[in-house]
Amino acid sequence: MSIKYCIWDVGQVIYPYTLSYLDEWAYSKTTDKKRFKNKGGVKKFNYNPYMSGEISDEDFCRSLCQEYYIPFEQKAIAEIKKALYDGVGNFFEETLETIQTLSTQNIQNCILSNALPFLEETAPKQIDIDYRFVSFKLGLLKPNPEIYKEVRRRLNCRFDEMIFVDDKEKNVQSAKNLGINGIVFNRNTIKSDCEKIIKKSNE
Repeated sequence: MSIKYCIWDVGQVIYPYTLSYLDEWAYSKTTDKKRFKNKGGVKKFNYNPYMSGEISDEDFCRSLCQEYYIPFEQKAIAEIKKALYDGVGNFFEETLETIQTLSTQNIQNCILSNALPFLEETAPKQIDIDYRFVSFKLGLLKPNPEIYKEVRRRLNCRFDEMIFVDDKEKNVQSAKNLGINGIVFNRNTIKSDCEKIIKKSNE
């Protein structure tokens, strides 16, 4: 069975991502720097309710401010969004080249991301909006097997007709358990890793 779809994670796969800018913003605003440090900074915050679409942008910002002793003001929403955007790095050339190569082989590239709604517009334009699947719209988070099942349903394909690429081993393993061809992302080998799966599927 030939490969029809390649499904990409976004952060650390399509581009590098860091929360350091948000951490710097929060530290500059907190009223209790000692307790902020004891909490381990914003990297320790639970983003899951926001990524799964359970809470709004404002509720997310309010909860973040509350967790890190930051007085909440409406302008904090824009400031938090900017800090999150600042964490987006340049696209990995290796990923974009692989996406292009797959397109020339009539393999549709897709996205499946545990995404922050604020960052919805950071996906590469090479991937059509109809093939961008995000956690806050699906109401599911990787590595829940149901999120892969929902994507398969929407694509109307078999699991073994899909490649899934993610930087987290647990997410890839969950996909592989369903019969999806999984790749743990390595920018130095991603193109050859995809080629191996495609070649095997065509045998």
